[in-house]
Amino acid sequence: MNKNTIIISIVSVLGTFLLLFGVYKLVNQPVVTDFSQAKQLKANDHTKWSSDKKNVLIEYSDFQCPACKNAHNVLKAIEASGSADFEITKKVTFVYRHFPLTQIHDKANVAAYAAEAAGKQDKFWEMTDLLFDNQQTWKESNNPQEKDFINYAKELKLDLEKFKKDIDSSEVKNKVAEDLREAEQMGVSSTPTFFLNGQKVEVNSFDEFKKMLKNL
Repeated sequence: MNKNTIIISIVSVLGTFLLLFGVYKLVNQPVVTDFSQAKQLKANDHTKWSSDKKNVLIEYSDFQCPACKNAHNVLKAIEASGSADFEITKKVTFVYRHFPLTQIHDKANVAAYAAEAAGKQDKFWEMTDLLFDNQQTWKESNNPQEKDFINYAKELKLDLEKFKKDIDSSEVKNKVAEDLREAEQMGVSSTPTFFLNGQKVEVNSFDEFKKMLKNL
């Protein structure tokens, strides 16, 4: 074996080793399970329940998503007066963030804008209730922004001119886009997705979900 052959063999072995090492590092990258974005509250977050922020439950949701409507109904049942699960609201701070699945829900964005516009007049949660309660109606509407959402704004006694201005504002649209972008960075791909104290919630039923929150 001449000198050139030996050098080529060494280079080939080193190349193979580096390739295998690179694959090993790629495959064995640590999986991030604790997300700072889902721990820290933002100034423009919508929150309710406990004010102490000891346990933070963040939901990424889509107003046009049927599963999100079901989750909304569960959350409303938890906070209802006389609920057997009402104790949860005393130790959990609930945060709603937007994740409109526009690929399959063509009106999810504008519904999120309507909620944010109502929030400008301190009626975010009330508009959220109306959007979920009437989901079947407005999702089939040709122009929910000019028809259904204006009617909901009237029902909530909002300043209609301000509502119309805010629903089309860059501030409102940027808020929704910011929520979406952060969720995508954490690997969110479906709704509803919940994070509790920075960790993604993995449960098989709403009963498990409520039990987990009760045991905090």
